[in-house]
Amino acid sequence: MLAACGDGVLADDAEKQPGRWTPGRAMKWHAEQPWMVGCNFIPSSAINQLEMWQAETFDPKTIDRELGWAASLGFNSVRVFLHDIPWREDAAGYFRRIDQYLEIAGRHGIGTMFVLFDACWDPQPKPGPQRMPSPGVHNSGWVQSPGADILGDAVKTEGLKDYVTAVISRYKNDRRVQVWDLFNEPDNPNKMYRKTELKDKDMAAARLVEKSFAWAREVAPSQPLTVCVWGDSPWDDVTKLKKVQRLALEQSDVISFHGYDDSNATELRIKELHSYGRPLLCTEYLARGYKSTFEAILPVLKRHRVAAYNWGLVDGKTQTKYPWETWKTPGKGDPMPWHHEIFRTNGDPYSEPEIRLLRELTGSRK
Repeated sequence: MLAACGDGVLADDAEKQPGRWTPGRAMKWHAEQPWMVGCNFIPSSAINQLEMWQAETFDPKTIDRELGWAASLGFNSVRVFLHDIPWREDAAGYFRRIDQYLEIAGRHGIGTMFVLFDACWDPQPKPGPQRMPSPGVHNSGWVQSPGADILGDAVKTEGLKDYVTAVISRYKNDRRVQVWDLFNEPDNPNKMYRKTELKDKDMAAARLVEKSFAWAREVAPSQPLTVCVWGDSPWDDVTKLKKVQRLALEQSDVISFHGYDDSNATELRIKELHSYGRPLLCTEYLARGYKSTFEAILPVLKRHRVAAYNWGLVDGKTQTKYPWETWKTPGKGDPMPWHHEIFRTNGDPYSEPEIRLLRELTGSRK
């Protein structure tokens, strides 16, 4: 049985996870980084990952402008979602666009955590023109990667190895890439898509998590690998973990987690995850209506030197200023408070006090 030992390492770590960074190597990497602080980023002109990365809608001008706003806050890192479809459609063109994105981000002094797969929202992604946003609905056009037809098929899943190894191999020694997040919320049930979602998603997601770690370790990147734990804790009692959570904790070089609750819950989660003796990265937070605010959460993350990535930067086609509940009842007008996001589309801040706080905590002089 897996267990957190006195040194914070899962009991069977050495025997089961060849190629996994040791806790010592992970902590050394962590000590060499600045406090990593930033956001999950998609340009306001894109409704989803496909619109961000497909040739017809790739928008470097908006990316440049909005990452400039991120840099003005003192952000030094962003978490960015990739997608397997543009790679299958035109790998060479896809890599040119990723190269251009990295050049823009690097020019602003911003590193990147790339996310290879995502289990959230629409399980039937399709290339080409994407849908228009549904008025007042949170993330109405976001799509999963891979889609359910691939994730649910063991043979098709195996075909994703070339995608994983090609992407990581190209950037395995690129200092502008800070972390590889292999799979976002792998077992998310997506209740709003129950008619098209996989019925056995837990098993299929666990299969791809395990394979993704193995494929990535064949490449042996210089950056650490992670898959987040999310949902209800406790996360330090391995007997109560779901399979995907167990895999994330036993395989990740650095531990990442999502937390959309108040400061007390965030403190508890950090305490639970510290038992594994590895650096911590909070790769999603900020849900103002749920007491997950910059004022409440970011000082906690900074005090514990946990890397911090709020959801959202600029209000745009994802419409994530609206809360999750708008999938059931669309919002009207400007929500109060905004759920996610920091800037309006024209660059004006949603909240001037938040901007001042962010600059104070990051030490930004802009």
